Amino acid sequence: MKKALSIITTLSLSLICALCICNCNNAPDISPSPENLQKYYERDSQRMKAHEKFAAYFDFSGVYVAYADPATAQTFNGITQKVTGSLQNYDLYSLANSKIEQLSSGDLQSAAQIFERLHDPAAQGQLYAPIEQALHKIVADDRSALLVTDYEEYTPGHKIYQQSYATPYFEKWLKRGKEITFFVTNYMEGSLPKHLYYTVFDDESHRLLKEVEDALAGKPQNYKRFTLSMHNYIVAPMPGGTSGAYAGPCLGGTYHDQNGEDVVTASVENGGPDGFNPLPNARAEVYTFDERWEGIVQNARDQQDAEIPAAFRFKHLFQNLYADFSNTDSYQIKALDVRMTDVGNDFERYMNWLTAMTHQPKVTVVDGERQVEVPDESAAFYDDKGQLLPEYDYIKNGIQVSEVAGVAVFDQKLFEQTFAQTAGRKVELAVNLSPSFGGTIAGKDDQSGLYRIDLYVADAEPNLGPQIDALFGWPGNNCLSSAVRNVLQHCNPRGSNVYTYFVRMN
Repeated sequence: MKKALSIITTLSLSLICALCICNCNNAPDISPSPENLQKYYERDSQRMKAHEKFAAYFDFSGVYVAYADPATAQTFNGITQKVTGSLQNYDLYSLANSKIEQLSSGDLQSAAQIFERLHDPAAQGQLYAPIEQALHKIVADDRSALLVTDYEEYTPGHKIYQQSYATPYFEKWLKRGKEITFFVTNYMEGSLPKHLYYTVFDDESHRLLKEVEDALAGKPQNYKRFTLSMHNYIVAPMPGGTSGAYAGPCLGGTYHDQNGEDVVTASVENGGPDGFNPLPNARAEVYTFDERWEGIVQNARDQQDAEIPAAFRFKHLFQNLYADFSNTDSYQIKALDVRMTDVGNDFERYMNWLTAMTHQPKVTVVDGERQVEVPDESAAFYDDKGQLLPEYDYIKNGIQVSEVAGVAVFDQKLFEQTFAQTAGRKVELAVNLSPSFGGTIAGKDDQSGLYRIDLYVADAEPNLGPQIDALFGWPGNNCLSSAVRNVLQHCNPRGSNVYTYFVRMN
């Protein structure tokens, strides 16, 4: 096996040369470091900004009767204490009289005043809360939001909506990779049983969801929880249950022999940026294989020798990754598969574009003449007019990766066995070498490079059982339950990514 090289050698020869030139000119680093690969991995991410304010919308129409229930009064109090107690982190809005009005402006400046109004029956007993308008604003603003309402919307003629008006808004939110969590309470409006919802629109960071969970902690649990999501599961290496917690802090999920050594891929495990690294707050990891594919295949065969104790024989290229698929509010994950792509060129294209966007030209007008100053870091990417050269427009040109077939396969049998044994709570996800792979990738003479191996959902079934009507409908109105059903049918996670391995080949 070869000794570990610098991670820069994982790129093609042309890119190596380019990097050498860039380094000499003190240009931005575009090597496949963990930091840069995280940027590449998250290029389509739509997470909220950590410093961004939350929004909270409160229905000021007939839902106030729900607060007469002692248990609901306590949960509502917990919610309002949380948002008014951290008013600097929230923009608060009232929904009534077909208008959305901000509570933290005008005469209502103090947290105490806002809290009082939220609990004032006289202020609450209004009409025509614009729920659909609020959903439109939540999606348009694209920030985490809390919506407290019964979802009873009125038409311009002041008749209750029967159509599933929430469908497109829920669907847009989920297709951005985000989640909607409903805390569903029951109440009576006269003789009519209805529901009040604390609805949390959030992303995978769950910052706002954690706020709401804290607000409800210690309160009566008179609510049921439902998560509308395309990825309502947890994936983590084992043992330890946290990202990077395999056999050791610097060890990844590749095969290790009886001595704890990776003798198949010779993965670099030195704790440095050129070795194994889990990407923070992402379902992804980075590896550097010091062995080429021919050697990996041969080493794997050697580690299957009958003289090696069965427990230590090679089985998988990647292993010890587990998923909790037991939450089936939205979907039951039934099968996974693996997709391998060569992303070296696309990664370079993206990093060049990102450099160009980070260091954009400065345009000034002096004595009526337009002057363009292009930073040295991005001079190669712009013309003399400060326009981005077409070949560097990553957004317009799109993602360009080549699929690598016949190398990696997903162990579906292991998936099904562990799913059945644990009721979906601890499902093992493993990737093996294809039995037909001999170590040569078709059409690729130089086996160095950057590869991406994705585990993705191959089959998922929406959960359209009776719980949908029980939680989201009531006599005479099924508009919300119909919306939830529509979304579950339209947003099937089939094809969505579950976990990613980036492999840098020396």
